Amino acid sequence: MLKRFIEWFKIKEFLHTEKKPPSFEEREVWWANIGENVGHEENGKGSRFIRPFIVIEKCNKKLLFGVPCSSVFKDNKYYFKVKMETVNFETSALVSQARVLSSKRLVRKIDKLGSGLYEELKKALYGALLE
Repeated sequence: MLKRFIEWFKIKEFLHTEKKPPSFEEREVWWANIGENVGHEENGKGSRFIRPFIVIEKCNKKLLFGVPCSSVFKDNKYYFKVKMETVNFETSALVSQARVLSSKRLVRKIDKLGSGLYEELKKALYGALLE
């Protein structure tokens, strides 16, 4: 698979030097600049290297811990189906790809998960990663 590192570096430089981080909260789902990554790490899509990202924990105003999402649905412990009713959007949280991001990577808020679904996702995340 052809990697687009040069294109990503240009966006990454802009994010680092120019972009002001938005305010965000736990449970929110955002379009985020995930980037062009190495090996089997999940990449962003399109010209801006974005994909949905769920905020699990707010570390501070500038860092968050969360999971990228995919339109692929698989029936295993590493994929958690997320349905957002208010925006009629379904996605899979890729719990095996959980990571820390700079809030500068957040592009636009999509929705906020209900507290019940959020707690289920956290259990799935911690269960899959700590087994």
